[in-house]
Amino acid sequence: MYYMDYKTTVTSKGTITLPSPIRKAFRITPGRKVTVSVNDKGEIVVKPGTTFEEFEKLREEIVAKIPKHRLGLTGRALKEAIANAWVDDHK
Repeated sequence: MYYMDYKTTVTSKGTITLPSPIRKAFRITPGRKVTVSVNDKGEIVVKPGTTFEEFEKLREEIVAKIPKHRLGLTGRALKEAIANAWVDDHK
């Protein structure tokens, strides 16, 4: 991968502007969340967040892998099934 350095200025409110080539390359549009962290080398790392479209695509891929007989199982139904199984085992 080719790396390019860009300079930007920190404002009095602590904000920076991501240079246009970076925004375009990572499809960072206004309102999109980004993650800012510090790695083990003390470097500031900015990662683009997941868009709604990316999330939906990933969710569909995951759901496609779930066996059909498990698709209707909600979180509440799963908790109830676990509780009932525990009660049945301890009668």
